Amino acid sequence: MSRRSVNLTGARWVAVAGVAALTIIVVALAALALQRSRGETATQPNPVPSFTLGVTTPTPTPTSEAPSPASATSRADERFLATGGAVWWRGVAGECGVTEPLIERSDDGGVTWADVTPRYLGIGQILGLSAFTAADAEMVAAVGPACEVQALRTYTEGQFWEPYPEVLAVSRYVDPADPSVVIFSGEPVPAPCPAPTGLRASGDTAALICDGVARVRTGAEWAALAPSGVAALTLVGSDVLLAHSDAACEGTAVSRVAESDPAGAQLVGCAAGTDPTALAALTTINGDVAVWSGETILVLESVM
Repeated sequence: MSRRSVNLTGARWVAVAGVAALTIIVVALAALALQRSRGETATQPNPVPSFTLGVTTPTPTPTSEAPSPASATSRADERFLATGGAVWWRGVAGECGVTEPLIERSDDGGVTWADVTPRYLGIGQILGLSAFTAADAEMVAAVGPACEVQALRTYTEGQFWEPYPEVLAVSRYVDPADPSVVIFSGEPVPAPCPAPTGLRASGDTAALICDGVARVRTGAEWAALAPSGVAALTLVGSDVLLAHSDAACEGTAVSRVAESDPAGAQLVGCAAGTDPTALAALTTINGDVAVWSGETILVLESVM
């Protein structure tokens, strides 16, 4: 082969190699462009989220009927306070199948307390509590899986409790199945509000609380009493003793409303340092008044 033919052959190979390389580059660039196009589509950024500081109230869903007003105090948190001689009893109602009730007893004026809740009876809710001697007490309670209402008494300082059907027959309490009904000696009576609390009864008089207003019944009607912001009440004969808020007291005010003047209220004392809006119960002790407010029990001496 001549020198000239060798050079031509080399030139042809160089040309072919250049074309091949250019083709490879074009294909690679096309593939890269396609890959970038796909990648940009897959990783398209979402809009930047916005944030609101503080609490946002959701827009309520319209309803066809207005909801009933809620009671100021949950029935499960309702308190009871009673004394028999030198022995004090207190309780928290609980709610059948939801919250366990609590019964406690004190021999030292409320300094220390012993738990005497009859859990072995399956007690589910306390509807009423009273004491009638130093060692004896009674309560109306919902008991067992069906929350059957029973009147229970103890003659053993709370160690054992037994049902007394004859006591239940004359008892007064808010129906645990339908709180808009009050049972008076076995007879259902409409309550003055959907969910009253604090029912207390003495003789022919009964009183309860509806949304911070006390109502008393001595005949066929419920009458509203004057003070507002009522947290607890008890009965002194046919008069009503109220624990409530009042600008005249730096704490919980205690007033007495006479049966003869339901529109009037006489301030008898102030439980200083207590919150008048806190959960409360009160009772009388030989002319004194005991106020259980929050975590504190105060005795207002010689106010009755």
